[in-house]
Amino acid sequence: MDAAEYRVELRLDGRFIGDVRELAQNLKWTKRRTEVGVDEIDFTINDVLFARWCEERNTTIQEMLRPIALDCRLVRNGEPVIGGFLATMPGYSPNGTSANLAMKFDGYLNLLGGVYIHPEPTVTMRMAQMVDKYIKMADARATAAGKGFGFTEGLLDTMDVVTQTFDGYKTVKEFIEDRCDNVTGAGKFDVYFHPDRTYDIIKDRNFGRMLTYAIQYPAQLNGISATSISANEVDGFASHVIGLGSGETSGDEESSTAITSEITNPKAVRTYGYAETLLQDSSVTRQETLDTNAATQLALSSNILWEPQLNLTGRQVAPAPTGDSSIWIGDTVAINNQEDLTGQTSGLFRVQEVAVDVSATGAETITPALERISE
Repeated sequence: MDAAEYRVELRLDGRFIGDVRELAQNLKWTKRRTEVGVDEIDFTINDVLFARWCEERNTTIQEMLRPIALDCRLVRNGEPVIGGFLATMPGYSPNGTSANLAMKFDGYLNLLGGVYIHPEPTVTMRMAQMVDKYIKMADARATAAGKGFGFTEGLLDTMDVVTQTFDGYKTVKEFIEDRCDNVTGAGKFDVYFHPDRTYDIIKDRNFGRMLTYAIQYPAQLNGISATSISANEVDGFASHVIGLGSGETSGDEESSTAITSEITNPKAVRTYGYAETLLQDSSVTRQETLDTNAATQLALSSNILWEPQLNLTGRQVAPAPTGDSSIWIGDTVAINNQEDLTGQTSGLFRVQEVAVDVSATGAETITPALERISE
C-alpha cells in the first residue's frame, strides 16, 4: 500500500469550512469501543498560518476556535473514518512571532457527558431502545436550548428487555458506560458514532468482523506482519471479589446497612489460587447493579494472560472499517508469534481500540489495543 491520503475537514456549526490537512502537524487519532473510552483526534497547527487560512475562507481564527461548535472529520483515502468536536480551547503560548495551537477533538459520546438524566421511576424497555431514548432526549434538550447535537438514529439491534432505576442524577454518557458491558443484563453492546453523527446501537456478537488474515511475527515475505510485539507485566490478580455498595458497614449485623456482593471464579482458583479483592462503590444503591459490577471486576481480575501490544504499518494494513486488509474496532484477528515460547501472545484477539499516528507524508503507525478471546 502507498502512504495514506488524509483530509482534515473542519465544520463550524455544521457548515463545511475546508480541509486543513496541509497545516495539521503531528496528526494522531484513536477509535475506541464504547466500553474502552471516547474517540480522539489530535493535531497541532501554527496560529499565523491558521489565521491566514481562516481569512481566506471568510472567517476568523477567533470565530473558529469555539469548543463544541467546531467539528473535525478525518477522511482517509476518500473514506470518512472518524469525527469529533473541539473539546477545549487549545493550549497556546504566543511568543511574538508564531506559536502552535494544540487542537483536541473528542468523539461524540462525550457530548452526552454534558446532559443529565434526572431522577425518575423505574424504566423498563429493550436495551437499545432505552439508550436511543436518552440520546434523543439529550439532543432534544440541546435543540430546545438553541443548538442541537444533530444526531441521527441508525441501526438499532434487537436486544433484551431491561429495567433501569435512576435514583440520582446521571449523565447520558455515564448511563451508557454503565450498561454497555453489562454481562448480566442485556449483554455487551456498542454505541457506534459515524463521522456524520449517525449512531448505531449494536450488540456485541454483531459488532466487527472475523478478519481473514493472521498477523505474523517476525516479518514474513508474504502476508501481514507486525513491526514489533511485546507484552506488559500483568498484576492485580484476584479470584474472589467482595463488593461493597451504599450504606454503612458494621461488625454488628443489625447495624450494618451496606449492600454487599461476593463472587468467586472457581476455574481461576483451581488454575492459580485463591485471592480476594475489594470493590467499593458507595454510589451503588441497587443489589443488581452491585452484582453486575462485582462480576465485571472478577472477569478483569481473574484474567492474567498477556494481551500483546503490537505495531502495524499502514503499508500493509488499513485502519478503516472496510477492506480485505484493514483493521477496526470490534474485529477479531489471529496473531501468530513464532518467537513466543510461552504461546500466550498468539491466538485470537478482539480489537478494542485502534490508535493511528500519521506522518507529514501520510505514513501510518497503527497500534491496536487487544482483548484475548476466551477459549
